[in-house]
Amino acid sequence: MNEQDELVARAELYRTKSRGKLHVLGCSHLQATELSQLVEADGRDRADLELCSECDKEIHGVGRTEYASLDAAFEALQFPVENRQLMRDIAGPVDFTKVWAPQSRSYVGVGHLDGRLASAYFNRGFVDVRLDEGGYRRHEMPTFAQAAGGAVRAGGAERPVVMCPTCSMQLPATLLCDSCD
Repeated sequence: MNEQDELVARAELYRTKSRGKLHVLGCSHLQATELSQLVEADGRDRADLELCSECDKEIHGVGRTEYASLDAAFEALQFPVENRQLMRDIAGPVDFTKVWAPQSRSYVGVGHLDGRLASAYFNRGFVDVRLDEGGYRRHEMPTFAQAAGGAVRAGGAERPVVMCPTCSMQLPATLLCDSCD
């Protein structure tokens, strides 16, 4: 196995439950996907599924930019100012020595110089922190909101008012009317 193949073999890759392509957790293609809807790629997935081209670049460090600090990365990627303090608080107990953003500039990753898996991925609306027992825990930011269908909305955390077509009451975030059930 050549050095390039070893990088991919060591990478922690994920896919959606419907399979699709393989991605690193921070990939912009997965940002609208709930963490619970992602599956860590196994040997079969790695043999059968294609690696996302952006993730391939990320794994091989193509276009990666390293930063001296999280704050420098947040500023460079123009992360929402209102999320930054909470992100710093989340980063406090996280062990890392390296801060970077991929070529896509879709997230900030933190980890180590020795090739260990990423300790956390900071996205504009959420942070995924690696757990000691494996997997990640998602922390949603104040500006994070999801619209129906799982697409992340731009802007603040307020969602548009949606009214029940039957009783004209405002629908909760579940979009299921409490009055008509």
